[in-house]
Amino acid sequence: MSMERVLALFPGQGSQTVGMGYDFAQEFPEFKEILQKYLDIADQKLGFKLSAIIEKGPADDLKKTEITQPALLTVSSAMAEFQTKKGISAEFALGHSLGEYSALVYAGALDFADAVHIVHWRGKFMSEAVPHGVGGMAALVGGTEEDAQKLCEISAQAEVLQASVFNCPGQIVISGNISAIDRAEKNLPQVPGIRKMARLEVSGPFHCKLLESAGAKLKTELQKTKISSPRIPVIFNVNAKTESDPTQIIELLVNQVSKPVLWEASVREAIRQGTEDFQEIGNGKVLSGLLRKIL
Repeated sequence: MSMERVLALFPGQGSQTVGMGYDFAQEFPEFKEILQKYLDIADQKLGFKLSAIIEKGPADDLKKTEITQPALLTVSSAMAEFQTKKGISAEFALGHSLGEYSALVYAGALDFADAVHIVHWRGKFMSEAVPHGVGGMAALVGGTEEDAQKLCEISAQAEVLQASVFNCPGQIVISGNISAIDRAEKNLPQVPGIRKMARLEVSGPFHCKLLESAGAKLKTELQKTKISSPRIPVIFNVNAKTESDPTQIIELLVNQVSKPVLWEASVREAIRQGTEDFQEIGNGKVLSGLLRKIL
């Protein structure tokens, strides 16, 4: 293996597919054993057959936030252990939104059994924070951070509409009340830098202040959980910086629910710290696609 500094990237919600992990397990018997170990822990910890939903669906169940989050964490954590056993390790870890928990498990800051419990409740709290149909998210294609902020300002009126995920140049996500997103769609011609807007199939307006109540509930669960200093640096979504103090990590995880995801800035921070090789660990290739646009 080369001496390049490696960054482990872990995907977030939206990367899930029915059968994820199981297709990989058919090719690699050693991975099949590792995956089964993580599925058994998740099933026992959650009190329902997450393994059956991951393997066979239905897809609508897998899309439920409180199911999606532990499912992705389980598959990512199993794949990370498989890579480690193959001698592939990273000097940094970074996860996209939910993926931050996979990064913390990888870095030894969170035990997997505790993490799968936490993200299940995180998903429930996020789903319950805003009634179904009241909030949503949309991706803006083209435009700068200033363009996104301007669109939100002219469209919010008395409601919530915020730039919530800064993925890569030309791809910013906004979150807030559905009626405010409707107004934003009509107001697109007023911000010519933004070419189009695409609604996202999500259950709520994640990473905006409508989710503050979910963060408060999550804090109670996190404070009951053992969190250690990561054995390798983890770059956090909220501030695109590393943090080793467990108390501060809890605050960052709480804030992440209702604050923007600074993904592009986080990747650039990893590069600043000497990363030359990137490994996406988990289902799909969403982060690899974003990485190409950032670089």
